Amino acid sequence: MSRASSAKAHDAEPLLPVVEELGIGFVAYSPLARGFLSGAVKSREHYGAADFRQLIPWWAPENFDQNVAIVSELTKFAETRDATLAQLALAWLLAKKDSIVPIPGSRNPGRVAQNIAAVDLALTADDLAHIDAIAPTGGIGNRR
Repeated sequence: MSRASSAKAHDAEPLLPVVEELGIGFVAYSPLARGFLSGAVKSREHYGAADFRQLIPWWAPENFDQNVAIVSELTKFAETRDATLAQLALAWLLAKKDSIVPIPGSRNPGRVAQNIAAVDLALTADDLAHIDAIAPTGGIGNRR
Protein backbone atom coordinates (compact mmCIF):
# COMPACT_ATOMS: atom_id res chain seq x y z
CA MET A 1 0.00 0.00 0.00
CA SER A 2 1.57 3.28 -1.03
CA ARG A 3 1.33 6.48 0.93
CA ALA A 4 -0.36 8.22 -1.98
CA SER A 5 -3.10 5.64 -2.28
CA SER A 6 -3.65 4.90 1.38
CA ALA A 7 -4.59 8.32 2.70
CA LYS A 8 -6.06 11.50 1.38
CA ALA A 9 -3.34 14.09 1.12
CA HIS A 10 -4.28 16.89 3.46
CA ASP A 11 -7.96 16.41 2.66
CA ALA A 12 -9.08 19.73 4.14
CA GLU A 13 -6.75 21.85 2.02
CA PRO A 14 -9.22 22.28 -0.88
CA LEU A 15 -11.52 24.07 1.59
CA LEU A 16 -8.96 26.67 2.63
CA PRO A 17 -9.41 29.07 -0.32
CA VAL A 18 -13.14 29.24 0.44
CA VAL A 19 -12.43 29.79 4.14
CA GLU A 20 -10.11 32.66 3.25
CA GLU A 21 -12.53 34.12 0.71
CA LEU A 22 -15.29 34.16 3.31
CA GLY A 23 -12.99 35.50 6.01
CA ILE A 24 -13.74 32.68 8.44
CA GLY A 25 -11.55 30.38 10.46
CA PHE A 26 -10.97 26.70 9.99
CA VAL A 27 -10.88 24.64 13.19
CA ALA A 28 -8.41 21.79 12.84
CA TYR A 29 -10.01 19.00 14.83
CA SER A 30 -7.64 16.45 16.37
CA PRO A 31 -4.46 18.12 15.13
CA LEU A 32 -2.33 15.55 16.94
CA ALA A 33 -3.89 12.74 14.91
CA ARG A 34 -5.95 11.36 17.77
CA GLY A 35 -2.79 10.99 19.83
CA PHE A 36 -0.57 9.49 17.14
CA LEU A 37 1.51 12.68 17.15
CA SER A 38 1.64 12.93 20.94
CA GLY A 39 4.94 11.10 21.11
CA ALA A 40 3.48 8.26 23.19
CA VAL A 41 1.61 6.12 20.66
CA LYS A 42 1.21 2.41 21.36
CA SER A 43 -0.11 -0.42 19.20
CA ARG A 44 -3.72 -1.63 19.41
CA GLU A 45 -2.84 -4.44 21.82
CA HIS A 46 -2.24 -1.83 24.52
CA TYR A 47 -5.82 -0.57 24.39
CA GLY A 48 -9.12 -2.14 25.40
CA ALA A 49 -11.53 -3.67 22.93
CA ALA A 50 -13.86 -0.65 23.19
CA ASP A 51 -11.09 1.92 22.69
CA PHE A 52 -11.54 4.14 19.60
CA ARG A 53 -8.06 3.22 18.33
CA GLN A 54 -9.34 -0.27 17.59
CA LEU A 55 -11.37 1.28 14.75
CA ILE A 56 -8.91 3.80 13.31
CA PRO A 57 -6.88 2.50 10.36
CA TRP A 58 -3.71 4.28 11.53
CA TRP A 59 -3.53 1.68 14.31
CA ALA A 60 -4.37 -1.30 12.08
CA PRO A 61 -1.59 -3.90 12.13
CA GLU A 62 -0.94 -3.48 8.41
CA ASN A 63 -0.43 0.31 8.85
CA PHE A 64 0.91 0.77 12.35
CA ASP A 65 4.62 0.15 11.77
CA GLN A 66 4.69 2.43 8.72
CA ASN A 67 2.99 5.18 10.73
CA VAL A 68 5.40 4.72 13.62
CA ALA A 69 8.27 5.12 11.12
CA ILE A 70 6.76 8.41 9.91
CA VAL A 71 6.35 9.57 13.51
CA SER A 72 9.96 8.61 14.24
CA GLU A 73 11.24 10.73 11.34
CA LEU A 74 9.04 13.65 12.35
CA THR A 75 10.24 13.33 15.95
CA LYS A 76 13.88 13.45 14.83
CA PHE A 77 13.13 16.56 12.80
CA ALA A 78 11.29 18.18 15.73
CA GLU A 79 14.32 17.60 17.92
CA THR A 80 16.51 19.49 15.43
CA ARG A 81 14.18 22.45 15.99
CA ASP A 82 14.28 22.05 19.81
CA ALA A 83 10.62 21.10 19.78
CA THR A 84 8.42 18.17 20.64
CA LEU A 85 6.59 16.19 18.00
CA ALA A 86 3.29 17.73 19.13
CA GLN A 87 4.74 21.23 18.86
CA LEU A 88 5.99 20.49 15.35
CA ALA A 89 2.57 19.23 14.28
CA LEU A 90 0.81 22.28 15.69
CA ALA A 91 3.38 24.70 14.25
CA TRP A 92 2.94 23.01 10.85
CA LEU A 93 -0.78 23.76 10.94
CA LEU A 94 -0.22 27.32 12.13
CA ALA A 95 2.28 27.90 9.33
CA LYS A 96 -0.13 26.70 6.64
CA LYS A 97 -2.67 29.53 6.86
CA ASP A 98 -3.56 32.24 9.35
CA SER A 99 -7.16 31.05 9.25
CA ILE A 100 -6.32 27.59 10.69
CA VAL A 101 -6.97 27.18 14.41
CA PRO A 102 -5.83 23.83 15.84
CA ILE A 103 -7.64 22.56 18.93
CA PRO A 104 -5.44 19.92 20.54
CA GLY A 105 -6.88 18.02 23.44
CA SER A 106 -4.89 17.59 26.61
CA ARG A 107 -5.31 15.88 29.92
CA ASN A 108 -2.83 17.87 31.96
CA PRO A 109 -1.62 21.47 32.38
CA GLY A 110 1.94 20.61 31.33
CA ARG A 111 0.76 19.42 27.93
CA VAL A 112 -1.40 22.51 27.52
CA ALA A 113 1.66 24.71 28.15
CA GLN A 114 3.69 22.59 25.74
CA ASN A 115 1.01 22.91 23.06
CA ILE A 116 0.79 26.68 23.54
CA ALA A 117 4.55 26.93 23.05
CA ALA A 118 4.06 25.69 19.49
CA VAL A 119 3.13 29.23 18.47
CA ASP A 120 6.76 30.21 19.08
CA LEU A 121 8.08 27.59 16.65
CA ALA A 122 8.53 29.42 13.36
CA LEU A 123 8.84 26.98 10.49
CA THR A 124 10.56 28.01 7.27
CA ALA A 125 9.50 27.03 3.78
CA ASP A 126 12.32 24.46 3.84
CA ASP A 127 11.00 23.06 7.14
CA LEU A 128 7.51 22.71 5.67
CA ALA A 129 8.91 21.00 2.58
CA HIS A 130 10.90 18.60 4.77
CA ILE A 131 7.80 17.72 6.80
CA ASP A 132 5.80 17.17 3.62
CA ALA A 133 8.57 14.92 2.29
CA ILE A 134 8.41 12.79 5.44
CA ALA A 135 4.61 12.58 5.48
CA PRO A 136 3.28 13.59 2.05
CA THR A 137 -0.18 12.19 2.72
CA GLY A 138 -0.26 12.40 6.48
CA GLY A 139 -0.40 8.83 7.73
CA ILE A 140 -0.93 5.41 6.26
CA GLY A 141 -4.61 4.42 6.34
CA ASN A 142 -7.65 6.66 6.43
CA ARG A 143 -8.01 8.85 9.48
CA ARG A 144 -11.70 8.18 9.99
